Amino acid sequence: MKQLIKPIVTLLLILSTGPSFFAQDMANVKPAQTNIILTTTVENKDVENTAKTSFSILFPNASQQKWSTTAGNNFVSFLNDGRKATASFTARGNMNYVITNCDLNNLPEGFSKNIKSNYSDYKLFHAIEIKAYGQTAYQAILENATNFVTLKCTTDGIEEIQTVKK
Repeated sequence: MKQLIKPIVTLLLILSTGPSFFAQDMANVKPAQTNIILTTTVENKDVENTAKTSFSILFPNASQQKWSTTAGNNFVSFLNDGRKATASFTARGNMNYVITNCDLNNLPEGFSKNIKSNYSDYKLFHAIEIKAYGQTAYQAILENATNFVTLKCTTDGIEEIQTVKK
């Protein structure tokens, strides 16, 4: 379990300093669904179709899909039940990750309670759910008059990872 937390934490740290287009949605994917493996041999011309096939299985309610391919990975931005999301797929159609925009109601109950009780003078600025490596993690950026605070929530607990003065 600890070996899986490090890649998730690394992804959280990258995303906390990266562009906001990675902060996206993924409400209906269940962890077991992320293990879809297409075993067919993939020709270059079939890469996009293989990723799209996996995507349609994992996200049957997705709309407004926008696809791109970079370095052998396929990326899609989309709406999933009205929430923005971004997902990455390998050339064989395996999902690397999905990142979903969240509001306070989409965060796990314990995480939102922690925010409300320990950061009562802050407002939620931005939050995401990250599903990768068979795990789910959350990141919340809170704001008050003087600071931004970044929190992460994993199966290991809740941790403050960064504070930035305005």
